[in-house]
Amino acid sequence: MAKGNRLSFFSLVIGGAAGFGLLWLTRRAWDTCRVEVNGVGNGPTLLFVGLPVALVVNIVLFSVVWRVMKKGGGGKFLMPLLGALIAITIADLALFSWAGTPATLPAALCPANVPPWWPEWIPT
Repeated sequence: MAKGNRLSFFSLVIGGAAGFGLLWLTRRAWDTCRVEVNGVGNGPTLLFVGLPVALVVNIVLFSVVWRVMKKGGGGKFLMPLLGALIAITIADLALFSWAGTPATLPAALCPANVPPWWPEWIPT
């Protein structure tokens, strides 16, 4: 497998999986807190807005971090992979904090706009 193909493959697989994971987490939080966007259930919003944004952010971020770390002499495989995974994790946490816990949540269902199942040690 050529080097460019390897990057494209890892970008799509890891970035795509992280994007779908982010959407699953956001959907779960919205279901728990009964979030509706413009009076519509959360499914269409996540499918037509959230999915493209999550996939593009994760795939592009993985590719950029991977290439920068490879050029900077960060190793052949493990360090660029680890750097890209950390970058995706931070970006997805920021996206979840912004979209998954909107300020319009009812306080009775989700105190401090955070679902009750969310671990307290992870900031949102």
